Amino acid sequence: MKERQLHETIQELRAELENTPSIDARVREHIQTVLNEIEALIEEHGEIPSHRHKQFLERLRESGRHFEESHLSLTLAMGRVIDALSSIGI
Repeated sequence: MKERQLHETIQELRAELENTPSIDARVREHIQTVLNEIEALIEEHGEIPSHRHKQFLERLRESGRHFEESHLSLTLAMGRVIDALSSIGI
């Protein structure tokens, strides 16, 4: 259940990325890479080491800082992904 919610939240963030063309291409690619890594780990259903949890969260937060003030809806979508990751122990 929580994993499904995380997938849905990631898809929402991907949609926000697509609907926000003014984002720097490098930042967009960075976010997409992190989301791909998260989804791949979830699909494996394996145990994710705690240091990886922190890396994912920090990388998402770092990306969000680049457009926090100018792209509020995208920042909120990233926050929902971070919350969903926390709810499944990542």
